[in-house]
Amino acid sequence: MNSAIPTVQETGAAGPFVQQLDNGLTLLGERIENVRSAAMVLLVPAGAANDPDDALGSANVLSDWIMRGAGDRDNRALSAYLDSLGVQRFTAADTVFMRFSASMLAKNLPAVLPVYADILQRPRLPQDGFAAARDLAQQQIDAVEDEPAQKLNLLLKERHFPEPFGRPTIGRREHLAALTAEVLRLDFQRRFTPTGAILAFAGAIDFAEISDRTREHLGGWTARPAVQRTLRPAPRGDYHLRQPTNQVQIGLAYDALPESHPQSILAHLAAGVLSGGMSARLFSEIREKQGLCYTVHADYMSLQHQGAMLGYAGTAPERAQRTLDSFFFELDRLRLGVQPDELERAKIGMKSRVIMHGESSAARAAAIAHDYYHYGRPRTLAELRRRIEAVTIEQLNAFLEANPPGRITLATIGPEPLHVPRAAGPR
Repeated sequence: MNSAIPTVQETGAAGPFVQQLDNGLTLLGERIENVRSAAMVLLVPAGAANDPDDALGSANVLSDWIMRGAGDRDNRALSAYLDSLGVQRFTAADTVFMRFSASMLAKNLPAVLPVYADILQRPRLPQDGFAAARDLAQQQIDAVEDEPAQKLNLLLKERHFPEPFGRPTIGRREHLAALTAEVLRLDFQRRFTPTGAILAFAGAIDFAEISDRTREHLGGWTARPAVQRTLRPAPRGDYHLRQPTNQVQIGLAYDALPESHPQSILAHLAAGVLSGGMSARLFSEIREKQGLCYTVHADYMSLQHQGAMLGYAGTAPERAQRTLDSFFFELDRLRLGVQPDELERAKIGMKSRVIMHGESSAARAAAIAHDYYHYGRPRTLAELRRRIEAVTIEQLNAFLEANPPGRITLATIGPEPLHVPRAAGPR
């Protein structure tokens, strides 16, 4: 185990706790007092980035198919058993991981863990379930055509992030049409491994007991070499998808510090100033004062080694160019600094989210898994609050001046392409 990571003996009674199994699975835990619930979040490095190049969408299909029976339970028996335990569950393919989450009364956790051990190691992957899982994945692709904001978001990420991290998790229609059950079963064997997997528990848990049961049920999970990815540069630049619609979707992205960077808190707060509520700059200046769009926002996101600020606006064609101009103006104005009241509102928003996450077993399990992936250790709620509160206006303004938006990736959907403002910086 990494000596920098606190062990059970080094932490308080609540944790966070970290243990490493011999097969590469990392086990995390945090006890939350005064709750009766427990939650677990399992991240397996089997997301869309590991899809074969000619089978994009495989992870999305597999995330449904893998839940259709495991061990000695078929599809119906598996669902009925988890329902009888009151398990609220969710499985989905993200970019890097396949995510399994489950929340329940803490007393039922010992009965739930061996079920998920079966799902991970002994899924049935029934032939009749494959067609249904693939059909659902194809319907997701169809549904995107009716969700222009989601379509734009997928397009923007594909343009801005390097392959395979920019690829859409829903996959490609033609790839799914050619996918077979036999191919996906082999793919499961290739990509499902405890190496690099993270299993986090939070709630009314006893970590020593959780550790023993995890080793009992998942200690024998066979490790396989991690899938090797080949990075290819992102297209970036400006891209317009012409569609004769009465709305225009505008998306833009530029690089930011990755989450693991010591100053990433400043990128989070900058996003809060831009888009942290109805008093934030984008909403108040572009939507409220100018009435240019029906929605506008910006969000910070991060892969393990690359962060980005993503912006979005939805508007009418006759207001689209002014909306884009105003968006760029606000990005340019941000580097001139923010006011103390803006920083305070952004800090309050961040602290509110931290507190709310701390009161939810499911949110806390997801948070410590996220922290371990990006920071190599889970952070306590107290540490997060201290980090937010310690930021000064001088620190944030110096950061904004030193880190203006670089080259911006622009993606739009609508009747006509838009023109990037001349003062928008390097293209």
